[in-house]
Amino acid sequence: MSTETSGKRRRAWLVTAGVCVLAVAAGLTVATNTNALGPGELCGGWLSSEDAGNSLDGFGRMTDSTDTFDDCTVEQSGWLPGTTDAKVRLSARAVTAEHPFGRSEWEASGTRSILSGGLPGAFDTHGNGWVSLPPGCGPLGTSGAEDDHTVLRVVVEQGDADPAGLARLAQAAARKLAADHGCAPEGGNTGRGLVEASAPAKSDPAKVCGLAGFALAPGAPADEPLTEQTSGSRDDAWFCDLSLAQPATGLPRDDRREPFARLAVVRNPELLTAAKERRFDHAVCGGKETYFATDIASYVYSPDTPGEEAAATLVNASDLTARFTAAARVALDCG
Repeated sequence: MSTETSGKRRRAWLVTAGVCVLAVAAGLTVATNTNALGPGELCGGWLSSEDAGNSLDGFGRMTDSTDTFDDCTVEQSGWLPGTTDAKVRLSARAVTAEHPFGRSEWEASGTRSILSGGLPGAFDTHGNGWVSLPPGCGPLGTSGAEDDHTVLRVVVEQGDADPAGLARLAQAAARKLAADHGCAPEGGNTGRGLVEASAPAKSDPAKVCGLAGFALAPGAPADEPLTEQTSGSRDDAWFCDLSLAQPATGLPRDDRREPFARLAVVRNPELLTAAKERRFDHAVCGGKETYFATDIASYVYSPDTPGEEAAATLVNASDLTARFTAAARVALDCG
């Protein structure tokens, strides 16, 4: 064999080996940084890897781990520049019949973006939230009382997420979970997309929460110290949170406190049971069963001093409830 022929074969072998190395490297890159070769479904079929990837910031390979029947963690990871590590946990949990209007804290309010329709839910600005399965599903895969039902909770444990994307993801997973148990919403009614909460804004003292004729009682702080935040829609579920700026009371602390009042108009059929459980005021408005929900603090500020005790009387719960309900009845043309 000539030296020339041997050299050509050696070069050909080196080229072939180099191509193989590049192919293996490319394959490893694709396998470890994208989901091209990964699973198409995650969490036992609750959701697709494509939907999960679209809901998380950046890109990377999607994987999942299921701890129990009702807990699944979705992770996005990779080592290439631009890939983003992220982790989201989805958990099916039993909640009481009054959810989301619990006496200690509402899990839907003017500060959260709202999902309407047959699979309602609420999400905060970070993407954490929940989607409710139809009441007929009962407590799936979790221990709970007979009257309890199931919500699919979403918690962002790492990285950034698109709240609207996670809401779609959770709603799709809830729809699949309900279908698997024969309790999907009738007619496939899963509602519109996420309705984003408004930014906090100064209230109109004669039109609080945008309701004509809704004003606080004379003597209650209004105008500049009163702020509001709203979300949802009046034809489904609508929420308004009211807050007071501390300087309105003349007290020494000047920090802003949590909302002193959470108000809601509830017309979504999937939330009526919860509103009824809380015995909120009820009417038929425009042919739709409607509840006027209120959650008002017994005091606005912690009554540690005589001055704070006086500040606690600035807003009367029963009066505020009556004024809100009266204005909402007029706005919705209630019989």
